[in-house]
Amino acid sequence: MKMGGRKWEVGGRKRFSHTPHPTPHTPVVNISLPPGVKDSLPDEASKIENIEKTILSVMERGGFKRVITPFLEYLDVLSIGLGADLRDKVFKFIDPATGRVVAIRPDITPQIARVIATRMRDYKLPLKVCYNEKIFRYQEPRSGRPREIQQIGAELITKKSSPDADAEIIIIAIDSLKGLRLKDFKIDIGDAGFVKGILESLTLHNEEKAAIKDAIALKDGSALEAILNSLSNKLSDKDKKAIKLIPSLFGGEEILEKALSIALNRQTKTAIENLSRILKILSTKGFKKFITLDLAEMRGFDYYTGIIFEGFARGIGKAIMTGGRYDSLMQKYDYPYAAIGFAFDVENVIAAMAAM
Repeated sequence: MKMGGRKWEVGGRKRFSHTPHPTPHTPVVNISLPPGVKDSLPDEASKIENIEKTILSVMERGGFKRVITPFLEYLDVLSIGLGADLRDKVFKFIDPATGRVVAIRPDITPQIARVIATRMRDYKLPLKVCYNEKIFRYQEPRSGRPREIQQIGAELITKKSSPDADAEIIIIAIDSLKGLRLKDFKIDIGDAGFVKGILESLTLHNEEKAAIKDAIALKDGSALEAILNSLSNKLSDKDKKAIKLIPSLFGGEEILEKALSIALNRQTKTAIENLSRILKILSTKGFKKFITLDLAEMRGFDYYTGIIFEGFARGIGKAIMTGGRYDSLMQKYDYPYAAIGFAFDVENVIAAMAAM
């Protein structure tokens, strides 16, 4: 007797397996996923759903209305609002129907800016919108970083920037974290204008300023010292003292006084004054205990125009939330108003909740 399987015996009787032998014509399929993406099984899917419901309900109570943006955009339209750090991380291809280059969104904020500047242009300000979407960013396969990221975010658009608007969006972020019952979390707040103001006051080439900026971003005191020594003939002692102090400007309200001592121009002073006002509003509302100041924060240096902030929780070394003010982005879409927002990284939130 012949069958497409192997013969084996149980209790003296012959049996046949029914798994067919592969033939030379049967293709071998590698059942796997591309690097940086994954499935979410029922337990994790349930956790994601709970996070979505909790955060979106907080945003809804705060007056934020959900919008849904498309998975694909024309690259030239999307690129208007992309920072330099994301332009090289875009998945793109030619649309057979139009011949134009189409991109998979690597960030939601430029899409929100486009939607508001075009479809919602006549809406009354302030505008409060929120979203729950996935983005895709190219990462080197060996980096271990996810390419697919789910973000839940909120954006507040006003006629002009103000400490009140900044504080309002930070409070929404804090209330969301409290709603998730996360313990021991902190919001680190800085201002992109502080370091920008100091660097712009220096009579150095752009490459030299970039080297100083990178050393500050890494909080690498020895590298910073070496750079300043190499530029000693171009910098005054006052300049060097100010730059050396920047990496240490991390902590509570007391660092604002230290920062003011090296404020070299109007831009740096404005950044400190704005942070002081935001902190006062948050203190009045009982949120000061969640706040840490970091004036050496350099994330999104070329993208953000005012405050920048990140959320961290005990047990996970990665930010679970990032945000900031990006007024110039709206202007790029011919919509001359102010905007601030943030987004939660859902996978990092899950990790933070598991670490509690």
